[in-house]
Amino acid sequence: MASPRHPTPPSAHEVSPSGVNPAAKHPVREGALQTSIASARGIGPKRAAALRERRIETFVDAVLHLPYRYVDMRERHTIANLQLGMDALLEGRLDGLSIRPRRYGNFRSASSARLVDASNRRIRVVWFNLPAYTQFPTGEPVLLYGKVGSATDGTLEIVHPEVHRIASVDLPPIRPVYSLPEEVPQRLFASVVGDALAKLKDGDGDVEIGALPLELGGDAGTHPVSEALRYLHRPPADANIEQLNEGDTAAHHALALDEMFVFQLALCRERARHRRRSGAAIAGEGRLTEAFKDALPFAPTSAQMRSIDEIAIDLAAPTQMNRLLIGDVGSGKTVVAFWAALRAAEAGYQTAIMAPTELLAEQHYRNFERLCGRLGLMSTLLTGRSVGNERARTLRAIERGDFSVVFGTQALIQEGVRMSKLGLAVIDEQHRFGVFDRARLIALGSQANVLLMTATPIPRSLAQTLFRNLNVSALDEMPPGRTPITTEIFSERAMAEVDAIVRGEIAKGMRAYYVLPLIDGSDDEEGDERASVVAMAKRLSATLAGARVGMLHGRMRPAEKERAMREFRDGAIDVLVSTTVVEVGIDVAEATVMVIVAADRYGMAQLHQLRGRVGRGAAASRCCLIVSNGARGPALERLEVLARSADGAEVAHADLRLRGPGDLFGARQTGALPLRFARFIRDWRMIETVADLAERWLDRDPKLENPASAGARAALKRILDSGFSLGDIG
Repeated sequence: MASPRHPTPPSAHEVSPSGVNPAAKHPVREGALQTSIASARGIGPKRAAALRERRIETFVDAVLHLPYRYVDMRERHTIANLQLGMDALLEGRLDGLSIRPRRYGNFRSASSARLVDASNRRIRVVWFNLPAYTQFPTGEPVLLYGKVGSATDGTLEIVHPEVHRIASVDLPPIRPVYSLPEEVPQRLFASVVGDALAKLKDGDGDVEIGALPLELGGDAGTHPVSEALRYLHRPPADANIEQLNEGDTAAHHALALDEMFVFQLALCRERARHRRRSGAAIAGEGRLTEAFKDALPFAPTSAQMRSIDEIAIDLAAPTQMNRLLIGDVGSGKTVVAFWAALRAAEAGYQTAIMAPTELLAEQHYRNFERLCGRLGLMSTLLTGRSVGNERARTLRAIERGDFSVVFGTQALIQEGVRMSKLGLAVIDEQHRFGVFDRARLIALGSQANVLLMTATPIPRSLAQTLFRNLNVSALDEMPPGRTPITTEIFSERAMAEVDAIVRGEIAKGMRAYYVLPLIDGSDDEEGDERASVVAMAKRLSATLAGARVGMLHGRMRPAEKERAMREFRDGAIDVLVSTTVVEVGIDVAEATVMVIVAADRYGMAQLHQLRGRVGRGAAASRCCLIVSNGARGPALERLEVLARSADGAEVAHADLRLRGPGDLFGARQTGALPLRFARFIRDWRMIETVADLAERWLDRDPKLENPASAGARAALKRILDSGFSLGDIG
């Protein structure tokens, strides 16, 4: 998941001192909701491209892009009652405007003025990087909205507020605020949404936008989708703003029901197709698998044995296995996968095990050789480092069937790779691969059984409810002997204390990670070097005298990243300073400290994954969460839950409760769930209900050919066009 950034000041257009929105008087000429948003007045090529990055390309996309919060414009504040950090709506007059050049970070100029209210109290207001042609309505009544901050001298100020002429603008009682690229002003996008809402008709609009057939929606007592969208984009004056901001109105529930219906509809159709797929029936005699279990240097957990039994039943069936193995970091998924590979080998089939990085693929290969090498099986490793004659020889041997187990990265699905008799495809960290990567691996054997593995901490019950087309196994207990990881929260001011902890571990021959959200200051709109890999590596090289400091980030070439991880694994680097690319790493038993800077910027699932990079050996390990000075509220609550719990399932439940599904699955990654509105904890009973509704509807209209299924067809197409595929989850 991409790291959250500091908010940037709104663009100059959002300030709109004139109070006039240039797009408001020019509705889109074309009437279809599928019209490109680029045709809207005010949305040029640059803004259209920026919106496309957020998957907002048509008026349908715009109207389905709900506000992420709402501003109560019904309540006026007074300057006398302002408090630091609050969002304030003030009435008064602007005077004393001044503009001066400024050279700090990305700010080229600063404009300031004073707002004077009816009691003659004053507060300073500031804007950055305003175009030269901007004109402020000085001397006349205005409404000013913005967040109250603190100036360098400690006095209160408002930075980059919105300004509205009272005489010329009619503010909504509750104003929606959208998550948008900085190129697109709030008011411009609100105008585009208004055009989209105007295209929604009580009849045709519901059919095009809504997926749930009206007769089913009526049975469930829900609002029509178009009515719900109008309510959420244009809340009435009597709306409850707390419920709006919590996403807990009847309109939110109506959209969640509709969304889950089409998602479950897609899963039902996929499940029906899967029941017709034949698969390699694998039922080995048990010689290799029993020898493997007997040779393990530890006793498998009951969860591992339960998962092995579930997989054995699937493999023996004449239909293709389609199973998801969920297990927390360090729960022993790899051992289960090795057992499945041995069962396939007993029946004369090959296994391909694909990992997202060369180092992880190499680690799996070496662990297999260590645990299974004495069983008489041949295995090999195929990665991007396999070149020339060596690669050619390996490919010929794979095609002949010389190797029972083939480990690799995406090199497994490159041209020229052929397998003699692929019976099992194992995909580790499956969410890291794209749809077509997975499809190409499975295509190496037309009847190959599929085992997907993920360390994303999703509760088994949730997975079974959501993914009825997948069989789910869960490793819900940890192997004995693992030393618990101590998780502590530190402020930015306590960084010297954290450095001292790291220094002590290095003195004992151990190693440490520092994870930061930025590569360098240019990644952040405020130029915050403190949260960057480059600045931290430079600082640690000075403060941790004698320690060998290395860097790892996404701008490095693949070979450079692999080299950095190898050097850290082999002890040539003591401290690895990285972005979250280290999240899927390798086992380094000597790594005992994980320091996560600006931890409040991450979701709990990702923090839990990062924390799992340490504690891989017998030594006690620590995770130090560094909190930004301005962090408060939900961000701190997430970190406190994480500090109390080392259990991935508990972390997942808390993550779902606090943030919804986006962070859990990665909102921008390929394979992310295409869910905008449903919240799994809040909507648990609804998810069960709507899955049954989907099955009932498909019994009536299996090909979705009836007119009442038109909305479902359109919604299903939008899901698939978004890049999501049911292959992502099975």
